[in-house]
Amino acid sequence: MKKNKKKPKLYKDKNGEYIKQWYFVRGKQKFIKIYIIDGIPADEFYLQNADPITLLQDGHYELLDQINF
Repeated sequence: MKKNKKKPKLYKDKNGEYIKQWYFVRGKQKFIKIYIIDGIPADEFYLQNADPITLLQDGHYELLDQINF
C-alpha cells in the first residue's frame, strides 16, 4: 500500500509563489523561500529553459559544458 505524499503549501508574496523549506542552525529553526514557476523550483526552471546566450551572459560556463553547446 502506497502512501500519498502531501503537496507542500504554497505561499504568496509580492515576488510570486513560494514554498518554505525548514532547516536548523545552532538549535534554532529557520526557513528559506523556494520560489515556484509552473510547479517546479525557479532554479530548475531556469536550467531547463535557458538558451546558450543567456547562460553566457549570466556566467554559467560550467552548465554549457554539461549541455554540450
